[in-house]
Amino acid sequence: MKAKATVLFSGGKDSALTAILLEPFFDLELVTFSYGHDGTEMAAQEAAKALGHLHRTIYFQEGVLDTSLQMLLDTGYPKDALNYVHKCAVETLAQESEFLADGTKREDRAPVMSNSDIRSLEDRLAVHYIRPLAGYGSKTINLLASRYLKFEMRPSEEHPASDFEVGLRLALKEQKGSDVINDIFPAHHQHSIVIGRKSFE
Repeated sequence: MKAKATVLFSGGKDSALTAILLEPFFDLELVTFSYGHDGTEMAAQEAAKALGHLHRTIYFQEGVLDTSLQMLLDTGYPKDALNYVHKCAVETLAQESEFLADGTKREDRAPVMSNSDIRSLEDRLAVHYIRPLAGYGSKTINLLASRYLKFEMRPSEEHPASDFEVGLRLALKEQKGSDVINDIFPAHHQHSIVIGRKSFE
């Protein structure tokens, strides 16, 4: 009988490829975090269904969104806010999981946890934190995702997805307007949406 692993899942190609790489070793549950007001988790639910794995949505505790938005406004860039949100999600799942994985990759600057935070997490909560893509560069990940997954690239401002940045963009736009988004986030941001596996029959 396989052990169970929980995968932090956005519905994009990175987290979907993470799930595929873990399939030989674990029974998987894909978990998406939502700010609870924008319905962005629906994209991840559909992607998880297409991959054939169980899916669950968890809503962030009160205050996480407000803290994240204030970080965006204070710093003027998304890195700190994205890392904060990601750490909140990982810490939440680590309290209930023996094996916990996410799709952060080698070149990521955000969202990603520092090595010291990872060691602290594992020591405090007796969790095994797994980053299957940490040894892969973006070029290789895109190649593997294109071989094994059907996915689409979509502009974030037009097609809400389940990743942290899209949710923060939507919330910030509601509160402060489009001009603030353009000042803080990079232009022409895109995200991936997984719509299925590729068949090799």
